Amino acid sequence: MEKLVLKCIGFYINATTIFTKYNQNLQFKLLCKVKKPPLKPATKAFFETGTTTLLPTSRGTNVALHHWGTGDKKLLFLHGWTSNSKQWQPYVEQFDLQEYTIYALDAPAHGASEGTHLNVELYRETIQSSVHYIGEVDCAICHSLGSLSTSYQYLLNPKTSIGAYVIMGTPSGIHAILNYSKEMLSLSKKALKNLRNKIDTVLKIPLEEVTLQRFFEKVDVPCLVIHEESDLVTPLAPIKSAIEHLPHIDRKYIQGQNHMLKGQETIDSIKEFLKYKTVKNYVL
Repeated sequence: MEKLVLKCIGFYINATTIFTKYNQNLQFKLLCKVKKPPLKPATKAFFETGTTTLLPTSRGTNVALHHWGTGDKKLLFLHGWTSNSKQWQPYVEQFDLQEYTIYALDAPAHGASEGTHLNVELYRETIQSSVHYIGEVDCAICHSLGSLSTSYQYLLNPKTSIGAYVIMGTPSGIHAILNYSKEMLSLSKKALKNLRNKIDTVLKIPLEEVTLQRFFEKVDVPCLVIHEESDLVTPLAPIKSAIEHLPHIDRKYIQGQNHMLKGQETIDSIKEFLKYKTVKNYVL
C-alpha cells in the first residue's frame, strides 16, 4: 500500500513539472513535512529532569533547548530526522554532570519543539541560535540529519563557537537526500531539477557545496566520525572514502549496532574523545 501511495505521489509530481514554481514548492513541502507524534510519557518525564528553554525561529515558532548539569565543559547534542532529545538520555545518565553541562536541541517539528516542517537550513538556523544562547560549545555531538546540518553551519561560518565535533551516522551531503527522494518517488529529470533549484533558493551556499567531504577537508578543530558498518539508512562507503586520506579526522567504525548508534561502544568512544581530543584537553 505504501509503495502504491509513493508511486501515485511521484506520478503527480512528474506530471506537474511544467508548472515550475508550483512543482518546486510542492516537492519541497513534501520533502520537509514531519509527522510529529505526541510526546510519550517517558520522554516528558526525562525532559522534566532538566531545564527547557524555548528559542524563537524565523518562522515564528519556538524550538526546545533542554539542558542538564552545571559543568564548565558544554556539550550540544543534535539528533536526526524523526528523533528527539530523548535519544541522548544515556549520555545524561552516564556523564559527570559536575564536569559537563549537556544541552540537547529538539529540531523544529520534533520532540518538544513547535512546527510542522524541517529542512537543513531551518535546522542550521536553530543550531546557530543554540550556540549563540549557550555562548561557547566545547563539542557538538551530532547524529544523522543533525550531523549534516551542523556541518553545513560550519561550512557557512567556520568561526562558529564549537570547539570539536562528533559526527555520527551522517549522510554524505544533501545530494544523498535528493537521490533518496528520486529513488523513492521515481522522479523524472525535470522534477529532480525543479527540486534542486528550489533547495538552492533556500540554502545560504550552493547545494553542491553542502557535503561532508568539504566539511572534513576544512574543519580545523578535533573531529570524530562514528558510523555503523552495516548502516542501511546512511551507507558507510561515501563517508569512509571522504576521510580515507584525512589523518586529522578520528574515526570509529561500529559493528552490530544500527543507524541509531545507541550502543555502549558508541558512548564509550565519545567519552574517550572528549577526554583526550577536545580543545580544553588537547592541542592540535
